[in-house]
Amino acid sequence: MMQQTQRGVSLISLLVGLVIASIVVLAMMTVYQTSVRAMATSAESARLHSESLASLLTTHLSIQGAGFGVPPQELADNPESAIDLNAAHFNGAGKLVPGGAGTALVWRVGIDTNNDFFADSYQCEGLYVSADRGIVQLVSSDNCATARSNTWPSKNWVQLPLLEPSRLVSPSGEAPVIANFFMRMDDRDPPCSPYGVSATTSSEGVLGRRSVTIGYQRLVDGTNQTVASTTCLVNLLPEDA
Repeated sequence: MMQQTQRGVSLISLLVGLVIASIVVLAMMTVYQTSVRAMATSAESARLHSESLASLLTTHLSIQGAGFGVPPQELADNPESAIDLNAAHFNGAGKLVPGGAGTALVWRVGIDTNNDFFADSYQCEGLYVSADRGIVQLVSSDNCATARSNTWPSKNWVQLPLLEPSRLVSPSGEAPVIANFFMRMDDRDPPCSPYGVSATTSSEGVLGRRSVTIGYQRLVDGTNQTVASTTCLVNLLPEDA
């Protein structure tokens, strides 16, 4: 009687094959998940950067109106009444108070209610930046006789958030993608071209040479990169310059 030889895969071989296949599948899934996570992080970072750039553009357009309609003689004699930058914070009553960890920039804007091309009233507008608030646009409905910081607490401010820190956290939640907001006002030399030809001096420097820079630091591959926008204060140039 002839003995038949059995052919096929043993149970041990089958188990070994399943283990190897499982390892390969797990490795492929890990690579796929890592790729998807990297794409999501990159897309979120790009979105946050786009929103922040849009906010800087909004601040740029707002600052360009600083001093519009203010009489030239007042700009020459009392420039601080047209625009003022100072450390500030919002207190518990929602009032903008000088001093603190934030920075506020407030300026006067002429309002032509009679449509005769002359300002017959003034409005205070501004910007506020801080680590806990991000970038906030300020508008006051009160008549604005001066933009000096000692008058800020007496004004009623409408606060329009442009860029909130709570929206700038990476998907992993480890650290903010955008942080360290800053704002400063500088005297430029040479001045902003083609503006800033004024030779009229003041305690704030040369009118027409001032500019405002606002920006933040962006975390890219573990390194902070500074992103900023500089706006020339073109309305602070006296007519006789």
